[in-house]
Amino acid sequence: MRLQAARRRRALYGYAAALVAAMSYGTGAIIAKKAVTDTASPMTTTAFSLLFGMLVMLVVLPRMSYRDMTGAPRRSYVYIALAGISGVWGVGFFHLALIDAPVALVTTVSSSYPLMAIAMIHFFMQRLERVTLRTALGSALVVAGIGLVSVGQAG
Repeated sequence: MRLQAARRRRALYGYAAALVAAMSYGTGAIIAKKAVTDTASPMTTTAFSLLFGMLVMLVVLPRMSYRDMTGAPRRSYVYIALAGISGVWGVGFFHLALIDAPVALVTTVSSSYPLMAIAMIHFFMQRLERVTLRTALGSALVVAGIGLVSVGQAG
């Protein structure tokens, strides 16, 4: 019984964190649109948003996380660096897109990144994860939703 309660509590924390993430991303998109159209270039906006994000993480992360990094295998640094480079590209192109496209369209299309991850999992990581029929059908619904938003924005 105690284990079930702990699992339920962790799931609620997970949902709450996801909701905070959604609110943060939504707010950030609106602020970024204002920045790239009124204030700074997309690359300047990208650089400063990532800089301030890093500074916040340095303050927020517990010291244990820093110790985890020093004990990590050297090979993991390559993956961390590649993830960071991918993130910079994603944020940079997100800000570029905000110059010419509505926030609703840019956030919807850019939020389709799980589709890219699912495709990459299927082709490159089959031994670690499987793409199930349920996942593929859910992805198809996401693509259909993106299409509806895109068509709605075109008019």
